[in-house]
Amino acid sequence: MNGLSLRQRASGDHAVSPLAAGKVCTMMLAWRLRAIAVTASLLCATVFAGGVAAAAPGHNTIADGQYYVALGDSGAATTGVQSFDVEAPLRCAQSTANTPKLLARTLGVQLDDRTCSSAKIPDLYGSQGPGVAPQFDALGPNTKLVTLHIGANDARFSDFILSCVAENLVGRTCARGEEWSAAIQAIRPAYAAALEEIHRRSPDANVVVDGWPIYLRPQGCADALLTGPNAAYVQSKFDELNSVVSSVAAAHGAVYVETRTAGLGHDACAPRSERWIEPVLADQTLLPFHLTLRGMSGIAAELKAASGS
Repeated sequence: MNGLSLRQRASGDHAVSPLAAGKVCTMMLAWRLRAIAVTASLLCATVFAGGVAAAAPGHNTIADGQYYVALGDSGAATTGVQSFDVEAPLRCAQSTANTPKLLARTLGVQLDDRTCSSAKIPDLYGSQGPGVAPQFDALGPNTKLVTLHIGANDARFSDFILSCVAENLVGRTCARGEEWSAAIQAIRPAYAAALEEIHRRSPDANVVVDGWPIYLRPQGCADALLTGPNAAYVQSKFDELNSVVSSVAAAHGAVYVETRTAGLGHDACAPRSERWIEPVLADQTLLPFHLTLRGMSGIAAELKAASGS
């Protein structure tokens, strides 16, 4: 009994012993430690690159013509995939191959990538920490394209998903009450205000908002540590977040890019080579439930189609 794997526990094939329940706590601690590893890896990268990178407000030069600003959280910065961008602020943990950078290369435009891991909507207006300027500082009258991917941290997705993983491992349902839905619905006013502020600062910009792809298939899988009704419940919350963001975007002059369709078959339970989203028990990203390189490329292609270029 005590030798059961996490995959066996996640799939519900066996009862879970008190010792196994204790291991859930160990798993949750390990998940948190993976986030700490991001910062440690970044520090090593900058040291070997010749010192800690200066956290300048914007490290890209504004060129004549089209100018692109990327705003958002780790879903756009894409923590831990490929190499770290040592020119960006350390704590933002940007990838050199994240969705904004892939899109900018495809479009052939100058990019100011302000995406930052753990960002919430208030971080668009204010500093996220030492060396990290407000993301909105990058906006100006010359900005022609803005992409925005934010809101999951405001709606406490990491906390709720972690809770669901823990409940799933001990054979309980995590679909209780309306707390998660309330947190999702609560982002509406702040999200709307953010879009209005983007239009105010960059009136000529095409503002593009991308949604969240499919994270889990209905039955889930052991690698995601979410199975059956719990997997379906978590995915339903990503769908609810998409619904909120798409409706706010439509009401406030932004283009919403639906990514569920393109992401079909590329969820966290897909074969490793096909995944857009990495499960908990995987190695393509430092943090679970974040985009893989394939996922970033797929989202970039969807954004390109909606960017007007």
